[in-house]
Amino acid sequence: MADMTRVRQLALRSSLACFAIMMSASAALAHCFPDRSTPSAASVVSTPPSQVAVHFDNAFNPASTTVRVLNENGDVVSGADAPSSDDRTLTVPLKPIPSGQYFVKWRATSQDGDHTMGAYSFTVKGAP
Repeated sequence: MADMTRVRQLALRSSLACFAIMMSASAALAHCFPDRSTPSAASVVSTPPSQVAVHFDNAFNPASTTVRVLNENGDVVSGADAPSSDDRTLTVPLKPIPSGQYFVKWRATSQDGDHTMGAYSFTVKGAP
């Protein structure tokens, strides 16, 4: 009977150790990807935004994470990145922009050094 209890304890400890290792590995492999933005991807807005904000699903390294907004000609229409206090949101101011399609290009470095990048677009309709 004592041997069976010892086997159960060993099995429980082994299971808990495996679970802890799996959780540590998943945290270490965290990458930064946008989970929401303003304006949102593929949106059509009637009023030109004064800024673009991209919120990431994990904390990023603010020194090497960027967001740029370009117009249809490839000209940059955004200003300097301004990370929020939670290290998950980057906000960039925009120059006054007319109607048209705009491209938000982002590049993120997670706290563990992994790099991700991507882009999305939004459209302004009805602006002067």
